[in-house]
Formats: sequence, C-alpha cells, structure tokens
Amino acid sequence: MVKLIVFIIITCLAVVVGPLLADSQGYIHIATASHVIETSITTAIILYLSSIFALYFLCTFVKKVYLIPKNTLSAFRQHSFKRKLSLQDEAIISFEQGQYDNTLALLKHSADIKKMSEKSLLVAAQAAFHIGLYDYTRQALDEAQRRGKQAKLASDIVRAKLNYDVGNAKVALECLDNTKGSVKNAFVYKLYLKCYKKLNKLSNIVEITPSLLKYKVISDTEARDFYLKYIESELRSVNDLTGIDDLMKKLSKTDKKDARIMGSFVYKLIQLGDVNKACQLSLSILKKEPDRDFLNSISNWEIAIPEVLVALKKYASKNVITTQVNLPLLKAMANLEFKSGLLKEAYEDYKQALSIEPSCDIYLKLGSIQSNLQNYTEAAEWYAKVNAVLTDNRALALK
Repeated sequence: MVKLIVFIIITCLAVVVGPLLADSQGYIHIATASHVIETSITTAIILYLSSIFALYFLCTFVKKVYLIPKNTLSAFRQHSFKRKLSLQDEAIISFEQGQYDNTLALLKHSADIKKMSEKSLLVAAQAAFHIGLYDYTRQALDEAQRRGKQAKLASDIVRAKLNYDVGNAKVALECLDNTKGSVKNAFVYKLYLKCYKKLNKLSNIVEITPSLLKYKVISDTEARDFYLKYIESELRSVNDLTGIDDLMKKLSKTDKKDARIMGSFVYKLIQLGDVNKACQLSLSILKKEPDRDFLNSISNWEIAIPEVLVALKKYASKNVITTQVNLPLLKAMANLEFKSGLLKEAYEDYKQALSIEPSCDIYLKLGSIQSNLQNYTEAAEWYAKVNAVLTDNRALALK
C-alpha cells in the first residue's frame, strides 16, 4: 500500500513538474533499423519509473498465482488432519461405550498403524484385545513403545492391565516393574494391589501400603487388615520358637497391644508346645478387658490352660452374660472347660451361648460333649440339627 502511494506521488510530481521544465529540457533519440523514437527526458524518466512499478506488480501477481496450488494443498492437508482428529474422538467415545469393533474400525480408517498417535495406538491395542485380535494388540503396543519414553511407560501399563484381565498376574507384575516406579498414580497402585492379592504377596502389599493410602486405593482399616494377615501368614511359616522371637522383635509397640496379633502369637506358641510362654502372654493380654478377637482365638485352642480359664471366670463373675457382646467370652470359657474335662460346665456355657446366637459350631460342640458323656441319643439330636442347617453339598457325614 505504501509503495502504491509513493508511485502516485511521483507520477503527480512528474505531471506537474514536467511541463514546467518543457522549455529547457533535453531530448532522447532512439533509432532502430525500421523505427525512430524521440522523446523528452522528462517523459522518458516517467516511462522508466512506470515500467519498473508495472513490472513489480506483475511479478507479485504471478507469484500469488503460482502459490495457489501450494496453499490449496495445505488447506486439503489441514482438512485431512482435522478429519483424523474427528475419527479419533469418535473412536475414543466408542471405546468408552464398549463398542470395540467400531473403535478399531475408526482408528484403522483414520491412519495406518505406523502413523497413529500414541494415544490412538494404546486405545487400538485395548480394543483389539477385547475382540480377540491379540496379534494386532502386540503390534500396536510395540509401535507405541518405539515412540519415546512416555509412550513406552504407557505401553507397559496397558500390557500389565491386559495380562491381569486374562488371569496372568505374574506377567502383569513384570510389566509394572518395567516402569521402575516412574509412573505413580491411583490406577497403577490399584493394579499392583490386584496382582499382589492374586499372587498372595502380602509382604509386598505391606511394603506399598503408604502409597496405597496416599492415592486412596485402600482405607486405613483395609491397610490394617492386610498387615494383620501378613503377620498371621508369617507366623504360619514359623517352625520354631526362635522364629517367633525374631518376628516378635519386628513388632511395633502398637502391634504388641493389638489383641488380634497377640492372639495369633499365643496360638502359634501353643502349636509349638511352649505352653508356659503362651500362658504368660495370654494373662498379660487379659489384664485389660478381654478383646473380642482374642476370645475368639481362645475358643479355638486345642489345649486348656487352667490359669487362663481362671482369669476368664473371674471376669465373667463380674459381668452378667446376657448380651451378644459376651458371646465370645462364653465360647472361650466353654472351650477351655471342654479341653479340661469339665464337660458339664462346658455344656452349660455352650447352651447359654446357643441362646444368644445359634450356630453349627456350637451344635457340634454340644454333640461332642454328649458323646463324651456317652449320651449318644442326645448327641445324635445335636448332630441332626447341624445337618438341618447345612446345605446339601456341605452335609455332615455322621458316624
């Protein structure tokens, strides 16, 4: 625009100044074989400048005409790119709706597997997996892995998820471990938890518990349950008293006040034959109000510890046993009485427990007591009640 204005100004000056210089101006004489051109210097200059501007505008016009195909190609390319994005969006929506065949068809139509985006490759792999095209799943994931570090991490996580979905928790765990902790979020830790549970790796669950709590994969109560199960599994693997002592040293002060944990230790000590130590530990636990979990543990002891029975009876004498809250205490006393040979006392306590909450295990205990008392008719009646409660596939074989 500026150049055009300058051209107009020069032309105007030439028109105005030209006539003023007409009387004293020189001439230009150009002769060819057949033509003779003669003009004034002013006119020649004006024609010269005009031709320059004309040539400039002509070149500009030709250049624009020449670039039209290129711009058109760019426009087509831009349209194609937008079309691809639209197909990818449709594919992702279809994937979320569970339409895996449609998802894969849209992604294949949008681009060849070599030209798909990393996100499209991961979606395509999962869609192909769900419809049984496992070779295509591997191809898509392999291609994604070659796209860089982040794509490789995402590919490993998808491989882990798909392997877990087909029941191969071990391979899923290997894929997760390949990320070397580079990806930390709720999805990854939830997948870790599923794999560890499937493989019964309680120690690993305990190890990642802080992260599971941080990303709200589990609650505090669930974390505590996993820890208690871990302690119990460790106790089951212990074969001697030294192993129990070593495991006890690893417990925190809070753990040593937990009746469920201590109950498991007492039970293991009884199994290993260290009754004295089991007795001391039990009495220390019973100094406070008997814990429900510990009482449930006592109700399953295979031997009687008289000192523990005395402690339970003292506590029972201070409380009227009329509510369901005291049911574990009744069952614990009855079991120790039964193991001590106090059959009538055990029978009365089990009968009282039965009035609070009828159950098959109490029916069995009552039947066993009557059998030991050689009251076979009454024993058979209690056993019959067990069979009446149990389903057909769990029916008790009675002798």
